[in-house]
Amino acid sequence: MGLYSTAGLSDAFWLNNTTPLPSANWLKAVQDLLRGLSATWAFGPENPYDQPQWALIYLLQGSFMIISALFLTATMTPTWRTATLSVLIGWSLNWSWLIGDPWTGLCCFAGIILAEMSLVGGAEALSKVSHILSPSSILTGLFLMSYPGGYPDAASWSRRMHAFGVRFLPGESVDRMYGSLGGIVLVFGIIISPHARWVLSQRPLEWLGKVSFAIYLLHGMLLRTIFAWVLHLGQSLTPFVQTGEDGREFYVNRYPVPGFFQCAFATMVLAACLAVASQIWNLKLEPVFGKITTRLERVATGKSSPEVKSGEDSILPTRKD
Repeated sequence: MGLYSTAGLSDAFWLNNTTPLPSANWLKAVQDLLRGLSATWAFGPENPYDQPQWALIYLLQGSFMIISALFLTATMTPTWRTATLSVLIGWSLNWSWLIGDPWTGLCCFAGIILAEMSLVGGAEALSKVSHILSPSSILTGLFLMSYPGGYPDAASWSRRMHAFGVRFLPGESVDRMYGSLGGIVLVFGIIISPHARWVLSQRPLEWLGKVSFAIYLLHGMLLRTIFAWVLHLGQSLTPFVQTGEDGREFYVNRYPVPGFFQCAFATMVLAACLAVASQIWNLKLEPVFGKITTRLERVATGKSSPEVKSGEDSILPTRKD
């Protein structure tokens, strides 16, 4: 249908690099779509129609890790559970190095530890020093997460981080390791700070958290369509010099990246469309998926009717700070 044609002709690297070529015919399009959907849930190839979905297989992998770890440690005391999860963190680094995942076990098992720390009093015990420890942890986490995914030698600070990571961090995916460590430190800084939690519990950010997964699912498609259309509105194709593998130069026609104001306008249009689309997704589609999941659960468990929830209070403790 040509919806991605503008993005495919853009000189913006991400748009041009992640936009698939159109299929030869409708039959081939169906085959390509099925191949792309299967690639989403397999290690190795990526879905050419939505490159950001590379993370879904690791989210699925992480969910199995979390369920298994919770079953393993459910009857343990908090101290022994934390010790066991710490061992699993170290063990998972070996798995990640072997299969090349983005350190899924590290994030999942450390996340369980942080979740328990926020409930059993660990965060409250640090509340007296949170005004010092929390800002430093949050800034450190953001700094670690800012490590670039490519060309770390382009700046002195990332060059030093790359040298440190190659020497001391496991595996070759240094950027993902820094991102994982940074996310853990960032969440730790938020958990121990009543002020940070208060800020993040405000309604605009609370709404953003509710639609965050829908944003993740939809942003790639909207970037290649609406964003690309607005970004290159009114532009003509311009010849660009390219160098082939044999060293010879040749010309390709592309839409040049416009100036700051048009880029900013396209970004604002994208943000508005993404917010509306994500809200519609949450209101209209998520309930349908929830009903499908509930029905499948009943079939799998042999229950013909849903369980009636008791009026008991939550078994989880509630923080007072």
